[in-house]
Amino acid sequence: MPEFDVLVIGGGASGLRAAIAAKRAGASVAMLSKVHPLRTNSALSPGGLNAPLGPDDSPEKFSRDIMNAGDGLCDTEAVSVLAAEAAREVVWLERVGVPFNRDADGRLDRRPLGAGSVQRAAYADDRTGHMVLHVLHEQFQREDIPCFQEWFVTSLIQDGGVCTGAVALGHRSGQIETFGAGAVVLATGGSTQLYRPCTAAAGTTGDGLMLAYDLGVGLVDLEMVQFHPTVYSAAQTVLISEATLSEGARFVNAAGDPLLDAAGLTRAQLAAEVHKAGRNGGGPVSLDLRPVDNLTSRFPTAAELVKVMAGLDITRDPVPVQPVAHRPMGGIETNAAGETSVAGLYAVGECAHNGLNGAGRLPGNTLTEAVVFGKRVGEAAAGHAKSAGARDGDGSGASADGERLAGITSGGSTGDTMGAIHRELGELMNANLGVARTEAGLAEAQEKIGALQQRHAALRVNNQSRIYNYALTGYIELGNLLKLAEATALAARGRAESRGAHLRSDHPEKDDSNWKAHTVVRSQDGAPKLDTRAVSA
Repeated sequence: MPEFDVLVIGGGASGLRAAIAAKRAGASVAMLSKVHPLRTNSALSPGGLNAPLGPDDSPEKFSRDIMNAGDGLCDTEAVSVLAAEAAREVVWLERVGVPFNRDADGRLDRRPLGAGSVQRAAYADDRTGHMVLHVLHEQFQREDIPCFQEWFVTSLIQDGGVCTGAVALGHRSGQIETFGAGAVVLATGGSTQLYRPCTAAAGTTGDGLMLAYDLGVGLVDLEMVQFHPTVYSAAQTVLISEATLSEGARFVNAAGDPLLDAAGLTRAQLAAEVHKAGRNGGGPVSLDLRPVDNLTSRFPTAAELVKVMAGLDITRDPVPVQPVAHRPMGGIETNAAGETSVAGLYAVGECAHNGLNGAGRLPGNTLTEAVVFGKRVGEAAAGHAKSAGARDGDGSGASADGERLAGITSGGSTGDTMGAIHRELGELMNANLGVARTEAGLAEAQEKIGALQQRHAALRVNNQSRIYNYALTGYIELGNLLKLAEATALAARGRAESRGAHLRSDHPEKDDSNWKAHTVVRSQDGAPKLDTRAVSA
């Protein structure tokens, strides 16, 4: 059985940064990733990384903007950590090779994003996530950290209430292996594949959330799902950076008339306004990018993708857009050091909820959060592992998971398909847990999610091989999504107010007296149970 001080599960920006930090803290480290790190969702973040770098900015001003976007649900410690450490991490990224844009004086250029009060986001055209991910992967390789690519984690190992490793299926070998560790870091990304359409990579299926949930860890604020307001969505989705709005782009109706002023609006408010405008009978909402100076050189990725996917020229044609599910704010309950309620288990990045984002993430904070908290969590995990030492596993987890996988590949077909169930789930979530929600719609969602779970349980995978059997792992991913959908609908129905990304048309007002609190869903007797906890001041 391979054994390491720290085992990082997930190969995106937060996982890479955590692995680098843990290794530099003196720990032996390995990474398990179900895809190659350069194929992870981090590459799809175009806008930039927020950091208080300019003379007109400060950590205090940055903190206020984060709290404003979070609409009363941000935990102060996590906000303070990000605001204090963001500039250091962005400078580190620049020094190790991220080709950030420069201003006329040769300094890091900064662009405004969303409701930020100043120009704060360091950026690399509209390919920022792509550039950051490649440079982090290069630094990861420099540390000579073993990376087990195309390994799908099937369960975590727990011994005496302590997480001591993981069990994983290797796609290439078809073998189930136990990995022992002094500490495990979940950096598996979010769960945006709950929705159809969505902006996220295919692998964002909530794997890490369910691994923690199955150990009894709480999932916090699942109802808070961010919808991006500037997405072309027809046959496929193309995310156009919100930075275009700050540089002159505008929303227009079918006649080309301006629809709304985006200045000062949070992403949640902007998504709600675009959603409303698209349903007022005035035809589709479009994004007119023509007023942006040097458009194709400033936003080359958007120009290329819109041309390829939609056949439109952004220098001449307004682009039809709509709010589309983008990123969750909720996730695995942790503190600012990434610690969960299970000793030895940490979480970071989009799969985690450390209290930073509250009810709405400030645009430009995703990559900053990944590197700031990736470093902190990697160091914390290394410290825990050094004090706890690696634990030996007995292999029982691998045996149990082998039997479970064998059960999935035994029996006949029902005529149903995973594709059909996933499509129906995504459409249901978008319709009933989308930008606007109602009691009746949430109750309907709960009922229909239960029916989809029954259909999923009856399915079997006909291919009995475990070698590159993506249908087998896809079955597990779909099961994860269905359990998360059940928990998300429960949390959304419970929060009887409108706040941040959670808009209840039947409860349109914010209710601080009852709901200035986090929702927490835990597994109890095989079913989700909803509770709340106070926001940390």
